Amino acid sequence: MTTFINIHALISHPSSMMNRDDSGLQKTAVFGGTTRSRISSQCLKRAIRQSDLYKENVDEVSIRTRLVDELIENIASHVTEFPMNEIKAVIEALSINPKTDSLKSNIETEEIEVDEITEDGTKTKVKTGEKIRVFKTVQPFSVGEIRELIVISKESFPDLYAAIIQGLPEKPKKADVTTYKKSLQAFHELIFSVIPVLDVALSGRMDTSCHNRNAEASMSVAHSITTHSADIEVDWFTACDDLAEQGSGHIGTTEFSSGVFYRYASINVDLLAQTIGKPVIETANIVCAITKCFAQITPSAKQKTFAAYNFAEFVMLEQSTQPISLVNAFRKPIPNTGEVMEASIESLVKHYETLVNGYELESKAKAFDLTNTLNSKLVEKVNKISELTF
Repeated sequence: MTTFINIHALISHPSSMMNRDDSGLQKTAVFGGTTRSRISSQCLKRAIRQSDLYKENVDEVSIRTRLVDELIENIASHVTEFPMNEIKAVIEALSINPKTDSLKSNIETEEIEVDEITEDGTKTKVKTGEKIRVFKTVQPFSVGEIRELIVISKESFPDLYAAIIQGLPEKPKKADVTTYKKSLQAFHELIFSVIPVLDVALSGRMDTSCHNRNAEASMSVAHSITTHSADIEVDWFTACDDLAEQGSGHIGTTEFSSGVFYRYASINVDLLAQTIGKPVIETANIVCAITKCFAQITPSAKQKTFAAYNFAEFVMLEQSTQPISLVNAFRKPIPNTGEVMEASIESLVKHYETLVNGYELESKAKAFDLTNTLNSKLVEKVNKISELTF
């Protein structure tokens, strides 16, 4: 039976605007009939991936980009034992789908566009005439995986590697295409022998050109919402001109809100262990590191203005045979009073107990509580976040 580790965190943020929509406004969600402040899962995951705490606990953070030649230069700067032309050939080979008759590539040429302000003050995109090579979609690449793939193919399959590096001639004949297609198929099969880095194992990867690179994400992350109704406020601000006698150099407005956010993530530890090629027991340190990230990391947007650097006051780790979100504990909004954190903890734990008893779930939980609110026979209390482990 599959084992899941569910992470539940309650974190209080004062005035802040850590996630905006396409109009620059505070992201929100309607839940239980009321408006809540929201931080998207993509925003939170990127903040975690970019954090020092995350980087300290993973061997390598993947490079997610559409820029082909910049990626090649980046990998070549780390994999100095192989020439750039070989790295270029490998990445281009991984971007070709050998199952298509035309050897369709995931790489295309795109003209660079820049923002330009028109006479009426509106912003428009203007093409520069300069072209760059890009992947059709953003893909995570790993320096370690590319290095390992080159080593395996070059040492164990030198003829195959030579065919990949050589590529197709400028004016290929039908026989050349057929031969190269077989080489590509064999080269793509070698990906199975390369273990994805932890970052990719957690967040996943889908490559339509090289299906063998696909990796299902072992971690699911929910959008964070406030446990209570949220009032979106507007900050009217001015930028003073130090050299002007009076008046402001700039006047503007920005939305902000405050509240207790519920963060939730679920990790399929069996899938994680299978993807990285380790026993399940060796995933405990990984889960502990991710739990700390969910409790300590905040998105960076507007932080120079609001400085809402807060840690979670309640973190519960739960081991179960299925993913279990406890967001419905807040379907009826918690009264937004001075004890909103404590009331949120009580509602979350009560909802967990109700689910476990009502569905007779195989589940056990531990919680780290800075408010000393926890009172449950089903949830074990720990004194340090590092003790949240199974």
